[in-house]
Amino acid sequence: MGVSCEADLEIDQTVEEIKSAQPTITSISPTTAAVNSTVTIEGTFLNFATKAFIGDIEAQITSRITGQRLEIQVPNNALPGIVRIVTEQEKEASSTEQLSITYPEPTFTGTLPTEGFVNSTITIQGNALTSITDVKFGTVSGVIEFQEEQALVVRIPNNPGNVDITLTYLSSNGPVTQTIATGFEVILPQPTIGGFPSVFNRDQEVIVIGQDMNLITSGTVKREDANGMVLEEGDITFTTQSPTEVRFMVPSNILTGYVDVTLNFDGGGVITREGTPYINGQFAQIYEFDTTGIDVMAAESGRNPQPIRSINGNVEQPPFPGTQYFASELIQVTGSTQIRPRMHETAAEATADILDAGNYGDNPVLHFWMHTENTEPNLNIYIGGTGSANRRLFGDYQDVGPNNNIDLDLSQWNLYAVRVKNFIPDVNSTAGTFELRIARGSDTGGPAGSGSKFFNFDWFIVTDAVLTEFGAIDITDDFRPAG
Repeated sequence: MGVSCEADLEIDQTVEEIKSAQPTITSISPTTAAVNSTVTIEGTFLNFATKAFIGDIEAQITSRITGQRLEIQVPNNALPGIVRIVTEQEKEASSTEQLSITYPEPTFTGTLPTEGFVNSTITIQGNALTSITDVKFGTVSGVIEFQEEQALVVRIPNNPGNVDITLTYLSSNGPVTQTIATGFEVILPQPTIGGFPSVFNRDQEVIVIGQDMNLITSGTVKREDANGMVLEEGDITFTTQSPTEVRFMVPSNILTGYVDVTLNFDGGGVITREGTPYINGQFAQIYEFDTTGIDVMAAESGRNPQPIRSINGNVEQPPFPGTQYFASELIQVTGSTQIRPRMHETAAEATADILDAGNYGDNPVLHFWMHTENTEPNLNIYIGGTGSANRRLFGDYQDVGPNNNIDLDLSQWNLYAVRVKNFIPDVNSTAGTFELRIARGSDTGGPAGSGSKFFNFDWFIVTDAVLTEFGAIDITDDFRPAG
């Protein structure tokens, strides 16, 4: 083993010595080159070059042919100068002769439109267009999206009004500006929203997608009470902004509740989004069936007939967050488990640490939407093991809540909350076992004598408080031990 390590060390030292070798440039070819053409550099130890320059202007290394030869492309803003390369070890080499630069004069063919919207593109046609370094609409530069010898595509900048379009290119006497259109009308569009997130949370950026989103100039988030009185309001600071999206964090002074977002854009327009749920606290999503597959709600084998599972069923979607929910019909009359999601396996990243000391402020709270279509299936939660000591059962839907004074309306979606810290005494980890078990129950009742019971389910999350702001019902104390 010692001989092998010494051999490896010797190889490493040899590679390091090679990388640290002083490169040289023995020749450049040609010595006169047009902008955007390639120049061949010959010398020694060129394979470790990471940067190349013509004078002080960086040139792209387009090909490393061997350690003795590489190629660079002359940038369209290049000036005559010495060719220089730099290695990753900051070793430099320079040519002995200067590279002369020629500047083909662009010519233009075709016609341009007379108007265009901000963020749209126009195409300029002609010859030698790779020498162009800037395109201005009035005093504002557009973004060159594509450039080749006979075509140039430029994105119209935010400078509304009637403007001249000018091009800049280099010549042997310096920059040249040429006007190719006068009175071009730059039109300011109104941003259009493609989508807001359905729920905001404290630790995640809000991403709003759409068109012309870079024209949005400012925004606010506010929370109001039931009478429309503003409780908190804060200005938005955009973290990212592009034509297709804006990103921001909800201002830190906004508390949990339904919030309204206002986005202002150039020209005095306003876009609003009202009543989006916002959670100002630690948050993790376990299941949400717009993105979660049905297989996480595993059907137990051996049931006859098997429960019927689907995405969406007999009832409308819960109030938020998405457009899909898990639906099931429990047919077999039995108290045994029929559906069994194992969160410790299918959502381990979101659930493994929820009982850790200090996490979720030592108050992790499960939340989920449930709709049972006027039936009363049994819901079991297992934490830390699969024995009876690790099970708690919920099956009595009347006189629930902290004060035992809530009779649940089972004809609608209800948002339930379960505080899981000390939910099972002396269990401090969900990593081994954390699962739900849903059973029909052994009673023979059912809606309209059908015998079936229904379990519809969505938005299984963890937070650090009971979300009473959204009507969550705390049923922690309504679970009973096994037996």
